[in-house]
Formats: sequence, C-alpha cells, structure tokens
Amino acid sequence: MKHRHIPLFTSKVGWLPVFVFIIGAVILMTWWYNAKKNQDEWNRSLVELNSMTYAQHLQMDIMQGINITNTLKEVIISHDGEMQKFSEIAEGMRTDFIQSIQIAPNGVVTEIYPSEGNEAGKIDLIHDKDRGEISCYARDHGIITMQGPFPLKQGGTGIAVRNPVYLKDSNGEKKFWGFAIVIIRVPEIFSETIDALSRFGYDFSFSKTVSPWDPTYQEVYASGASMKDAATYDFDLGDSHWKLEVQPKNGWNDNQRLYLMLACGFLILLLLSGLIAVISSYREAKVVEAQTALLNRKLEEALEQANAASVAKSRFISSMSHDMRTPMNAIMGYISIALHQELKPEVKDYLKKI
Repeated sequence: MKHRHIPLFTSKVGWLPVFVFIIGAVILMTWWYNAKKNQDEWNRSLVELNSMTYAQHLQMDIMQGINITNTLKEVIISHDGEMQKFSEIAEGMRTDFIQSIQIAPNGVVTEIYPSEGNEAGKIDLIHDKDRGEISCYARDHGIITMQGPFPLKQGGTGIAVRNPVYLKDSNGEKKFWGFAIVIIRVPEIFSETIDALSRFGYDFSFSKTVSPWDPTYQEVYASGASMKDAATYDFDLGDSHWKLEVQPKNGWNDNQRLYLMLACGFLILLLLSGLIAVISSYREAKVVEAQTALLNRKLEEALEQANAASVAKSRFISSMSHDMRTPMNAIMGYISIALHQELKPEVKDYLKKI
C-alpha cells in the first residue's frame, strides 16, 4: 500500500511554529530593549560616577602643586619676607612633576630653582605683556592663579601656579609682598590618574578656563578622541573653572554581550519553532496515516461486499438462465412444428415474430 507524502508545513501545522516564533520574537525583543536601556543607563551612571572620581583625583593632583606654593608662602611669612637658603628649601620640595620653584618679591622673579636653563624666567610679572594682567588680578584679589598650559622652553607643557603673599606692616595692615610660584609639568602631574583612565577603557578631555574673565575652555590634556555626549564633571580651583569629560573608548552602545544574547535567543527560538513544526507534522502524519488505514479498511470491506454481490448475481443469472432455457426450448420446438403445418398466413406471421 502506497503512503501519501505529508509536507512538513501544511496549512494547519505551519501556523503553530510561526505563531510561536512571532510571540517569542516579540517577547525576546521586548526583553532585549529593556535590558539594553537599563544597561545604557547603568553605563552612563557608571561613567558619570567615574568622571567625578577621576576629576577629584585630578583636583588633588593640582593641589600638590598649590600646596608647594602654600608651603613656600608660609616660609616667606614666617621669615618676614626674608628668604634665606632658597635653593635648599626648594630642592626639598621639588618633585618629578615640578619644572621649577620661584619667588617673585614685588612681582619680580628673583630666585628660580633649578636655575640652570631657567634664567629667562627672571622677569617682572606685573609689567609683562603676557603675564601682567593675570598677575595683577592675583595681587589685587588675593587669589591663586593658574596660567597655561603653555609650552616650556625645556620641552613639554607647563602651568604656572602663582600664589600671592601678603605681609602685615607696622599698622597691622596687609601689604603685598610678591608671589610664591611653581611651574608644574603637564601631563606628568596627572600621570597616575591618566593611566587609570586609559587602563579602564576611557577616552577623556581635561580643560580649564583661560582666565577669570575669559570663560573659554582650553585643553590641558586629552586622550585625543573626539568627545561625543561625554559625561562631564567640573570644579573650581584657584581662579579657574576645570572640566573633565569622559566617555567609553568603545562608545556608549558597546553592548556586545547583549547582542550576543539576542542572537542566541533567536537561534534558540528558531530551533524551538522547528522542533514544534516537526512534532506537529509528525502528529498530523500519524493522524492521516490512521485515517488512511481506516479508509482502506472500509474500501476493502466495500470491495468484498461488491465481489459477494457479483458472485450472487452470477449465480442468480446462471440459475435463471437454466430455468428459463428449458421451457423456451419447448416453446421454440412447438413453434417450429406449427410452422410446418397448414396455417393461415396471419398465424404464420405471428409465429415467425415469436
């Protein structure tokens, strides 16, 4: 008996795996969208927290340079403006990120440590074309100013920290003495913080305002990447407003794990839909096979009944033929005899018709 081929996806079977796939895809995409949204929010919050943390580290780095000027300032005040053994004191305070330490009585730089290679730094800050305005601002407002960054003649980049020093005269009134100055090297002063930012996969840009009256930001140091929607943290220090911008090196949409999970989810969904299709097709094939077997049995029964009827008919015809043939032969015999007798023409015609 030949079996009818049952296609894998019939009209009834095909809808179930398609329906399962569509519902599963909607659920999977909804989950993925919410997971991605939550992940993006988490990433943003984490970067913002790190930008605040690293900005505070940068602030502490800058404070190292400011603290040196504060220490030098206290020494000057304690000696009533008389600075003895400047080189020995400056040598004890100098670190790797300090280009030079200076003092400027009345705004004129007279001592620099180390002196070698820094001779050109002995200038009148108050009347200097590039430094005069901000030096006068520091003197008149009693605020620490940080000028730069600017290229150093020795190579690299520096920021000048100028801390105004005041002494009290005989009347107890404050009188401007001069400046305690430190030239800090950039980015050496930020080296540990910068290394940490790079090590943890961040691009960054660190900048400060040009001056108290110029809010334009100038870059102090940066990783070199273009900042796009970066997390920002800013703070005030001295006369400047500082800003740190941080963003992931791989961008904000670096969700490789979620994309991989989405791909695996669709693969599992396809396998599940295929399995449902195979099971449904198998079950329908079994139903069709059972229906075919039942139909075949009915056909066989009908064939047997037809054969039995045919045999009965043949027997009936055979029996009837025998029962009718004997009297018919007698009739035909009598007609033949009658035709040989003297009969009227009409009678003979009737007999011939029989």
